[in-house]
Amino acid sequence: MKFIARLYQAWLRRFAPAYYSRIFRILYGSNSVCIGPGLLCDGLPRCLLDSSARLDIGSNVEFRSGVELRIHGNAHLVIEDGVRVDRGVRILVTNGALVRIGAGTRIGLYSVINGGASIDIGHKSLISGFVYLQSSMHSFSNSNTAISDQGYKHAPVILKEGVWLGSHVVIMPGRTVGAYAVVGSNAVVTKDVAPGAVVGGVPASQLNSERDSTQP
Repeated sequence: MKFIARLYQAWLRRFAPAYYSRIFRILYGSNSVCIGPGLLCDGLPRCLLDSSARLDIGSNVEFRSGVELRIHGNAHLVIEDGVRVDRGVRILVTNGALVRIGAGTRIGLYSVINGGASIDIGHKSLISGFVYLQSSMHSFSNSNTAISDQGYKHAPVILKEGVWLGSHVVIMPGRTVGAYAVVGSNAVVTKDVAPGAVVGGVPASQLNSERDSTQP
């Protein structure tokens, strides 16, 4: 049994990523799906793509197991070169939105990118596990009506280049996080974050005026 387990582990490390990437290309390759060279998949991503939607995947992109991509209507998802998407990440794009994940970005496990409006993630951003980027929100204007019957509000989310979001961060609709800013773990961003700022808390606020080595 140990020998079989070692063989299986060797297959997972050496052969599975290329195998699953070939299956992904066969299943989803079309005029509306462009997949660059060097794609690696630890497991087969679940991809729900409407006929009018578009998916562009750059070169040397990595998907860990359990990734889900949902692109509805005429929405568009762009994953640029060298992006790594960890296990269990869910990316939803709808309402004609554009979600762009910039080159070299890392997205941690079980994070959610909810693109009811456009979301733009700058290159070399670090997004830790269990982060929620939310460009849609339930409307609330009538206390006598169920929230689920009151529709949605949508506003774009922008992360400039080189940002770092700690684990369990929530970015609310309509917010911009400036270049090279750090958002500490468990923070809820309800206002724009200035470039280079370090913020934390609920709601997130400035922690210090200069960058330091403190982990978010």
